[in-house]
Amino acid sequence: MHILPAVKKLKIDMGEAAREVYFDYDPTMEPEQYSIVADKTGIRVFSSDKKGKFYAKKTLEQIFYEYKDKIPCFTIEDEPKYSYRGFMMDCCRHFFTVDEIKKEIEVAASVKMNKFHWHLTDDQGWRIEIKKYPLLTEIGSVRKQTRKDGKEVKGYYTAEEIKDIVKFCKERFIDVIPEIDMPGHFTAAIAAYPHLGCTGEKKEVSEHFGIHCEIACAGKETTYGFIKDVLDEVTELFPYEYIHIGGDEALKYRYTECPDCRKKIAEENLADEEALQGYFMNAAIDYLAEKRRKAVLWNDGTLGGNVKGNYAVQYWKETKECKNAAIAAAESGKEIIYSPFSSLYLDYPCGMTPLKKTYNYKEEKELTDRVKGLETPVWTEFIPDIKTWELRAYPRLFAVAERAWSEEKDYDGFLLRLDEYEKFAKENFAIKICDNPDPNRIAGLIETLKFGIKAFDPYFIEFARLTRITKKRMNKRKNS
Repeated sequence: MHILPAVKKLKIDMGEAAREVYFDYDPTMEPEQYSIVADKTGIRVFSSDKKGKFYAKKTLEQIFYEYKDKIPCFTIEDEPKYSYRGFMMDCCRHFFTVDEIKKEIEVAASVKMNKFHWHLTDDQGWRIEIKKYPLLTEIGSVRKQTRKDGKEVKGYYTAEEIKDIVKFCKERFIDVIPEIDMPGHFTAAIAAYPHLGCTGEKKEVSEHFGIHCEIACAGKETTYGFIKDVLDEVTELFPYEYIHIGGDEALKYRYTECPDCRKKIAEENLADEEALQGYFMNAAIDYLAEKRRKAVLWNDGTLGGNVKGNYAVQYWKETKECKNAAIAAAESGKEIIYSPFSSLYLDYPCGMTPLKKTYNYKEEKELTDRVKGLETPVWTEFIPDIKTWELRAYPRLFAVAERAWSEEKDYDGFLLRLDEYEKFAKENFAIKICDNPDPNRIAGLIETLKFGIKAFDPYFIEFARLTRITKKRMNKRKNS
């Protein structure tokens, strides 16, 4: 019997079970836990909540598909390893329709994922309607082209469309976690409202990828007012615990030359521009706490050392500095959402991140006790359509789903289960699946090289130059 994700305990008996299904309430069970007993009298499902019942149904759907009308007698006892089992879609770099998003949510639900991280704002597009600031979507959702290809990219989600997605997810016991990235990855917002930037100059929605110097000005009170207004509407649309506020890849070039930012650093007695970002993040964290919500930050968004309050950390960046920041957060009691770039990022080809590497992701021992769960991001800089998204995501997303649900770690066993599940998924969801997720070394190197050539952008040279200038300015001030 092949079930994905692998169940905690499975026992198959002799004989054939009757197909009738009965659901029973068992108050001794934990949330999401379930058991199934299939014998000649029928199939009986036990759970203490609707989530457990739902996951039992997902297991039965796969069993019914595999065994058709001849269901063996069996017993299953099952519960998840982690309470957080997430996947992320980046709809900023390239836009996906509501129906396309729903399709991938349906697939994720079938493998018992329960968190949908929805990346909605970035340099290349603002994709969420904010009624108080209509220019965010009128201007910020339209990119004239991408790296001089002459093809316009546009689109955003209305409040009603977002409510529809949230409702769709709720029916599948998936929480939707929106990401409003700040203070970096903010070019689209500045294009709509230039006063949000440090210079006040008019900017265009970015046509390039990578890290940009345009950043939300942390010295102006109007910026904080804008952030609070946006979060007011975001929290109305998304009724769940977590709100992601980014914090990643925020180049401080503008902060080092902005008089408003320099003034704020002096007034608040902050150590440097990194601490200024910490001050900025604290304002958003505290405002969300007033609304009884928990902020999520990428781990490089906490490098200032002064981020406080009620927040969780998403561990993605594996440099020593960023790893230590995550460890410090874990030691202070913060939840860790585990998303290491080297293995759980699925926007890169399988030649760079093979299926086996994703399944056997490296665990950081210093973080283990505080890990809330796993999440697999799929960024879309080089994913222009849903077909490409699926070819990158599948089957690696299934590996993450199994590791997030099951205590078992058995790659060979996973491949056996995967073979059956891929047939199920193709027939039921009509998805595209990469047919060579574990290429040999030479094929992998060739695939990675081709991707690297395609991904290279001359803008990266400018970013490197600005980064050197920023570090030089910050070090000069520290030493003066």
